[in-house]
Amino acid sequence: MMKTVKEGDTVQIVCEARSEDGELCYKNEKENPLELVVGEGKFFPVIENELKDMKVGEVKTVTLKPEDTFGPHLDDLVIEVSKEALRSDVELKVGSRIKINTPSGKIFYGTVIEVKEETLTIDLNHPLAGKKLVFTITVISIEEK
Repeated sequence: MMKTVKEGDTVQIVCEARSEDGELCYKNEKENPLELVVGEGKFFPVIENELKDMKVGEVKTVTLKPEDTFGPHLDDLVIEVSKEALRSDVELKVGSRIKINTPSGKIFYGTVIEVKEETLTIDLNHPLAGKKLVFTITVISIEEK
């Protein structure tokens, strides 16, 4: 009898994630598998749950809603800042990913979505926030707990 994935097992998987429109967001290869303990919550819980009862070599496709991955796209996280305040050495253009250090020491990452003469509009949401993601997962190995 082939063993199947159970809660607490350590599994190695190959995983591919695409947006609903088919854009590749993430992919790993068999030579570089993702390793996780099922039920530990270090990966998306819906995926960890879907792994249960899978066998080595089995492939499954799962669609996750934004709330199961990077959350909804929040308008509050789209901010306008003066170019001067950023003191950036690089020329920032639409699509640039930037790191913002706040006076309190917090670090935020964002994407420039608009460039004006004096200001930049920056989206601090995760780039995949608000998107449904389609995961194709393949179990490579199962190590029982």
